[in-house]
Amino acid sequence: MPDPITVMHLRASNFVGGPEKQILEHLQRLDRKRFRPLLCCFRENGQDDPLLEHGQRAGITCRSVISNSSFDLRTISQLRRILLEEKVDLICSHGYKPNIVGRFAAWSAGIPAIAISRGWTAESSRIRLYEKLDKFFLRLADYVVAVSHGQRDKILALGIAPDKVAVIHNAINLDAIPVGDGNSLRREMGLPEDALIVASAGRLSPEKNYAAMIEAASETAFHDSGIYFIIFGEGFLRSELEKKIRDAGLTERFLLPGFRKDLQSVLHEIDIFILTSFTEGLPNVVLEAFAACKPVVATRVGGTPEVVQDDVCGFLTGPDEVSVMARHILDLAKDEKLRLQMGKAGYEYVQEHFSFESQTYEYENIYSKIKGLRRH
Repeated sequence: MPDPITVMHLRASNFVGGPEKQILEHLQRLDRKRFRPLLCCFRENGQDDPLLEHGQRAGITCRSVISNSSFDLRTISQLRRILLEEKVDLICSHGYKPNIVGRFAAWSAGIPAIAISRGWTAESSRIRLYEKLDKFFLRLADYVVAVSHGQRDKILALGIAPDKVAVIHNAINLDAIPVGDGNSLRREMGLPEDALIVASAGRLSPEKNYAAMIEAASETAFHDSGIYFIIFGEGFLRSELEKKIRDAGLTERFLLPGFRKDLQSVLHEIDIFILTSFTEGLPNVVLEAFAACKPVVATRVGGTPEVVQDDVCGFLTGPDEVSVMARHILDLAKDEKLRLQMGKAGYEYVQEHFSFESQTYEYENIYSKIKGLRRH
């Protein structure tokens, strides 16, 4: 039997969010008879890396490179040394920094590189510059995996050949989703026991378009006094969003409690999930909302329509269609049967189409094909 193919996944992150969970779940499922998984992270200024810690606890072989700046050129030589020491057959990079550093290190080690592309946020001038570099280096990858057909279209628009780009959706492990804890969220937030909760979750940053959620909340407030809004997440727009909430007179109705590690459990206690983004790859948080059997009101961007079936398990709108968002929220708020029906449809849809077993099978096929591109 031939030796297993050693596959390294390279990621730079200071927390374990959706993309990091995707990597961890995938690496644990690889067929160990055919593949040897390896996780590599950037340790910024020598600090501990949460993803590395999770990987080690999961029994995955982990390595790290020390990075003292956004693009520390010494990381290339460090990574090349690891590739050679671990006899890596191919490298999979996630995000702009791994894509750039990983591409140089893969060249120098003579191995192929696969870039996993989840999307671009353009949330600041600095990020726009990094994403411009990322798009350039995607053209240099041996193969690109897009997390949605919407993202694949953007990649093809860069001039990358269609036969070098595949779509592999994000996935969710429904068996691992925790059960909700009754009505504890309402008690914790100081809300009435019969409050109807519309929630979202994500970074408090421009691409999430939370200003539209606040506007939609303002419109619904005139029609239903029992609806409350929550965004779980942190980010540099917090003070700006807090001001918008005050100006809209929604201080008691619109809450920003911060990031929640127990989000999957908390989602069981909300009634409607809303995603107002300007851009998305394929939103993990929508998969999590459907895992909790909640209906979703979302914007028709990126890969979101590939998860949310309009009028079946939720409603799709444009990012600027605030009144339409508000109308859908009100329709769901007044019809418990519709909420249950759509939430159940969402659960069944992700159960059938977004399993890690299917995702892993598709990745393994690509690994076997790309491994043959080794240069020496």
